[in-house]
Amino acid sequence: MADFFPDLLEHLLEDAFLKGVCQKYHYEKGQEAELGAVAEEMLPLIQKEAFWASRESVSFNGEQKETAGKAYEDVIMSLGSGLDSLQESYHEKELLSESYMLEALASELLLMGYGAYNRYVKEKRNWHVVRYHFPGSEENFPLKMVPKLLEGFQYQITCNAAFCIIPKKSVVFVAELTQDEQVQCESICIGCHNVHCPNKVETDFFRGRMLARVADMPLNYGYSRILGKL
Repeated sequence: MADFFPDLLEHLLEDAFLKGVCQKYHYEKGQEAELGAVAEEMLPLIQKEAFWASRESVSFNGEQKETAGKAYEDVIMSLGSGLDSLQESYHEKELLSESYMLEALASELLLMGYGAYNRYVKEKRNWHVVRYHFPGSEENFPLKMVPKLLEGFQYQITCNAAFCIIPKKSVVFVAELTQDEQVQCESICIGCHNVHCPNKVETDFFRGRMLARVADMPLNYGYSRILGKL
């Protein structure tokens, strides 16, 4: 297990990051200070509990041994249970604006985590991410595989009978890797065939605008996990 990409956490309180969240989630300019206040409450909890981990896939590598230069990894990322408790306290106090701000900030950190994982695989292990496979998004990756993906990690992340992951600000996925330097991951949306999805990101994922909103929208598995919908 590793801490959750410390270089990303350094940006949580920065003006540029908060301004980006304001723009993406349609906050008014004057609300940056409110976002910053929520971020300040979140940061010590994340620093204490957030983590990520990966391993050789327990489901797919055995079937892919004949494919040279290709591999699969099971990956988990979590911002920890402290954020769930903080968000529950906001609800109890009827601080719904703060609750949504926490959701937005946590979402952005997890979205940035995909890019950080990409860079880690490339820089530390000389592999490249081709594609993310989320349980429930493809025929070969059914939602019911979530318990198997989590099994054996031995960390503080579980799921219930409905495959809801706990802590809520967590994701699990299978990363398809290659040693072909010409192949690069384009987006977590690649492979999703719902062209009318309101949450679809542009091909350039990190410059594209993620239009997902928390309430009343159908989300693919990746965004559902990020936004605490599953």
